[in-house]
Amino acid sequence: MRGAVSGDKCQTCHGEGEVPTDEGPVSCPDCGGAGVLPHPYTLVEWRLREIEQRHGSQSSETAKAMQWLAFELRRAREALTELLALSDELDESPARSRMRFIANRALSLYDVTAVGGKRR
Repeated sequence: MRGAVSGDKCQTCHGEGEVPTDEGPVSCPDCGGAGVLPHPYTLVEWRLREIEQRHGSQSSETAKAMQWLAFELRRAREALTELLALSDELDESPARSRMRFIANRALSLYDVTAVGGKRR
């Protein structure tokens, strides 16, 4: 799902927003019941929260490592987001463009299109 674009039809629920369970239909965990996938940035946060919920309440070394990793991931994503925003204040240059593409590649905040409109 990493490369999904906001508005792509959810493949888990086939755009219906619900998935069947033994207890009856429930909201799709991948799209939150919308039938379309949210922005990749949101999907990463949802997945991180799900992992934290499953492992965060334990007191094992793995749970402690998971909490540290989640903190570091959020900190790195926040720093990249700030750098991306700061790059808007710089004059247009090859270095500025490269910095924006590097940060965006990690964050997937913006769609990247090649010259001619083909999506990469």
